[in-house]
Order: sequence, then C-alpha cells, then structure tokens
Amino acid sequence: MEIIFEIDLIKNFLLIVGISILCGFLIGLEREVRQKPAGLKTITLVTVGSAIFTFISKYGFTGSAVDSSRVASQIVNGIGFLGAGTIIRSGLKIKGLTTAATLWIAASIGMVIGAEKIFAGIVGSFIVFLTLIILRALEKLLYENFNIFYIKIKYNLDNLKNDQQITILNEFKNKLKELNIDILEESEIPNGNILKLKGNKSKIKSELNKKLKNEFYTVKLFEVKDI
Repeated sequence: MEIIFEIDLIKNFLLIVGISILCGFLIGLEREVRQKPAGLKTITLVTVGSAIFTFISKYGFTGSAVDSSRVASQIVNGIGFLGAGTIIRSGLKIKGLTTAATLWIAASIGMVIGAEKIFAGIVGSFIVFLTLIILRALEKLLYENFNIFYIKIKYNLDNLKNDQQITILNEFKNKLKELNIDILEESEIPNGNILKLKGNKSKIKSELNKKLKNEFYTVKLFEVKDI
C-alpha cells in the first residue's frame, strides 16, 4: 500500500492541534485553579479530541454518501456522558454543573478549530475564559448582596435518641427565627440537614458558639465559594 504524504494537510492538522491545545489550556486554567474534577488536562484533551474528530470528518472520508455532520453529533453525545460524570449532588448542593458545562463548550471550541475556523476558536476561548471569571465574581456579589448562604447541621448521634432529630431541628429553626434568619430551603443529608438561609451572615457567625451551640449537633457555615 502506497503512503501519500499531503504536506499541506499535515501542516493544517498540526496547526489545528497546536491551537486547540492552547485554547483548551486557556479554558481549563480557571477550573484547574479552582481545583475542580475536570481541570487543565481534561479540558485540554476534550478540546484537542473534538478538533481532531472534526478535522477527520472533513478530510478523512470520501464519497457522495459521506456526511461529516454525523461525527459532530457524536461528539456532542459523547461529551454529555463525560460531563455527567463530573456532577455530584449532596443535599441542596449540586457540584460540577459549571465544570460539565465547561467541558461541553470546550468541545464546541475544539469543533470550531477542527473546522479550520481558527480565529473564531481563539476568540471563543477568550470569551469563555473571561465569562468564567466575570460570572464567578458576579455570583459572589449577588449572594452577598441578597444575604443568602448555607449552613450544615450534623447531629451527634451518641447523644440523640431515634425520635429526637425532628424535635432538635425544630428547636434549631426557632433559634434562627429569633435571629431574623429566613429559611429558604431544607434538605436532608446522612446524619444531618442542610439549610439555605437569608439574613445577616455575620450574626450567624457570632451566634454559632452561643445561641446555636448545642450538645446534640454541630453547625458549619458554608461560604459562597463552597456552594
């Protein structure tokens, strides 16, 4: 079998791989700094892989019956499974949604680059990077302005009887009402509860070792970065 080297095609392929690596690195940098499950390496590989698949769908198959868009649709399906693996739910908290969305959009950037729309891919990567940073800062600002935060109650089972948790939780809620703290949502976790609250967070901090302290449970305040 004769092997034919198409120099221009090889140059285009190397250019696409190189650009997709840089764009994936840029998108994954924010996730890596925040120590998320899918960080720098994962997002870079997703970007590069999507670019290669798209490039192959364009040049790797010939014939009138070839439909290159089928490869693109399979990339979207595959990224859906990969993104689902990064999502974790614990009580009211759902972690990994932003990382899953980042994987999804990294794949789209890779597809743009693989389709040889180099400039669009680079611009898109910078937009994604800035969006992750700006929206994170805006989210923190909004939570602080609306005074929304979470607390986790963990019960001390050694001191509790089986039927005491509900009574203890109701007493705890009454203490929150005395502090003018509104309960927005409530969720059960193993041996405890998570409450989404609205009110003066500094007041909660000052009362954790006073009015809210109890031998039957411990309370942890979730900062915005933990949400």
